[in-house]
Amino acid sequence: MNCQVKDELVSRLIALNNKLNLLSPDLVYGDEERAEVQQQRESLYAEIKHHRAKGHEGKPCPAARQV
Repeated sequence: MNCQVKDELVSRLIALNNKLNLLSPDLVYGDEERAEVQQQRESLYAEIKHHRAKGHEGKPCPAARQV
């Protein structure tokens, strides 16, 4: 079973991971941008975890079993 919400959250997480990988410390003036992206990733992980547990009217996401 597919879940569009889960797919969107995972796509956003992949994009943030790619952005974080591209933010080489040598190319960034400070660590602020990396820290901001890291914070977004942590927030997204929490959102994915919550969706898996109770994202469908308080019930677990049926697609989470396939992940």
